[in-house]
Amino acid sequence: MFSQLTGQALAEVEGGLKPRSLAAGEVLFNQGDPGDELILVTGGKLAIYAPEDGFPARGQPIRLFTDGSMLGEMALIDHQPRSLSARAEEPSTILALSRGDFERLMDENSILRNAIMAGLSERIRYTTDFLGEVRQWVQRITEGNYQAGIEIDTGRRFKDPSLAVLAAEFSKMAAQVKEREDTLKQEVAMLRIEIDETKRKEDASQIMNSDYYRSLKARVNEIRHKKE
Repeated sequence: MFSQLTGQALAEVEGGLKPRSLAAGEVLFNQGDPGDELILVTGGKLAIYAPEDGFPARGQPIRLFTDGSMLGEMALIDHQPRSLSARAEEPSTILALSRGDFERLMDENSILRNAIMAGLSERIRYTTDFLGEVRQWVQRITEGNYQAGIEIDTGRRFKDPSLAVLAAEFSKMAAQVKEREDTLKQEVAMLRIEIDETKRKEDASQIMNSDYYRSLKARVNEIRHKKE
């Protein structure tokens, strides 16, 4: 993002960057927090995720950010709260640029504005790819095509490592759904056997208690006595 800036512009940007270290599992910001910082990852790995109810630090990563990645700029531009949470997946280091410094630099430098726009375009492309992959995975699971989905997803190569992680999670989920479905089928089969056995016993009881069966049994006994 800063590769086209002059030395003076770079010095201005550098003056506004605040270094910070994060421990593994530490939450950088929560969903709904004010979007008041641009984050540059200089080491480690950060993830954005939708937090679980009652557990703000938990949630399946939606996208991963490694050394050289940027996040948080959208909230600075649209002045909206954070749409997702962010945490360190491992010990990480970042540089944070405040809203005030960000807006000042954007006003003063057209190259930086263009770089930010390019970054936003990349976000849109990622979101499009993300939604396309989700649609395919959901369709496979809906159709009950679990094994095909697992084989295809685990053998694919994604340009963005975040999509690869998401594909692995969907494959894992498909395997779990298939396992539960197989177990349910086995339980239904056993229940059907039990129901059939119960019905057989009920039918046999009805036959043995019928007048026809009693008369037939009496006739058989009568024939036996005659033979004796």
